Amino acid sequence: MICCIFGGADIEDYSHACIPEGALVAAADKGYMHCKQLNIKPDMIIGDFDSFTGEMPDDIRVVRAPAEKDDTDTVLAIRIAAEEYDCDEFHIYGALGGRMGHTIASIQTLSFIAELGAYGVLYSDNCEMHLLCEGVHIFENAGCEYVSLFSMTESSEITLSGLKYSGQLTVKNSFPVGVSNEFTADGRCRIEVIKGSLLAVFEKSNKFIYAE
Repeated sequence: MICCIFGGADIEDYSHACIPEGALVAAADKGYMHCKQLNIKPDMIIGDFDSFTGEMPDDIRVVRAPAEKDDTDTVLAIRIAAEEYDCDEFHIYGALGGRMGHTIASIQTLSFIAELGAYGVLYSDNCEMHLLCEGVHIFENAGCEYVSLFSMTESSEITLSGLKYSGQLTVKNSFPVGVSNEFTADGRCRIEVIKGSLLAVFEKSNKFIYAE
């Protein structure tokens, strides 16, 4: 089951916010404002509500958390969605930009999702971020200008095709050799993670299709 989560970071272009039919929708604190902007009724609103202080609706589940907690509001939403609704795919909006600490926390949250055995994507106005575990991953280009690949483990063994710089290589978390790659004219890339895990950043795209 897919879960779409809205965080509180700014979203200027809502065109990339696509809610699949039947998906669980969760608003993390101020993310409820994005749901209201989109005329979406979330299934639940979760947070310590340090950033959203408006009136809460009576017909939506509200989960209140203390301000002093280990989980971010987004992580708490993921926990509940995974444990109570069996969600195994997470699309997260409004979690990039704003405070840099929150952006880094959101990137780390992709690793948390992977530890749950699930798949997660972070969306902003001009990029998507995917955490790729071992296996083959296929992406179609739909307006992407740059593809950057960073190791989330000490090093990652990968094989690339369909990108300007392809082949088999090792990327390390201490050196950004994978930054600013590009799709070839074919418009389809194959990323195989042989060992490790990889953060894939697709920039300046309106929509991406994750094929495998």
